[in-house]
Amino acid sequence: MSHTPTPKNRVKGDTFHPLKDKVFVSDLDAGMHLTSAGIIIPDDAMKERGIRDRWARVYAVGPEITDIQSGEWVLVKHGRWTTGIDLELTSGNVRVWAVDYPENVLIATDEDPREALPTTFDNIVRFGGRSGTSITPP
Repeated sequence: MSHTPTPKNRVKGDTFHPLKDKVFVSDLDAGMHLTSAGIIIPDDAMKERGIRDRWARVYAVGPEITDIQSGEWVLVKHGRWTTGIDLELTSGNVRVWAVDYPENVLIATDEDPREALPTTFDNIVRFGGRSGTSITPP
């Protein structure tokens, strides 16, 4: 599903900086996932059927946040992020979401969690699925 930025959710990146205790993330995890038990969790634009916590990379933090920093990865409770904000940067556009921190952040890590185990359909196909059979997304 593509998203066309509107003036309401588009900001010049040079003027963007989080205030006080605000946390903004980018690279919010999306796509179909396979649980360790083999259950497929579909992606439906992050609505009711795709209910699960999501990994995201910390893009920027306000000056009052001292225990996480830009570049770290956080696991955000399902649906606990705002509508995306498109930042227009000279190097290109990036979408960010605000999250309530620390209430809705479950854990943080320095390593990219997407590299750990095959959990998306792209990875399942690449690794041959759970029992050696390929899975093709619908």
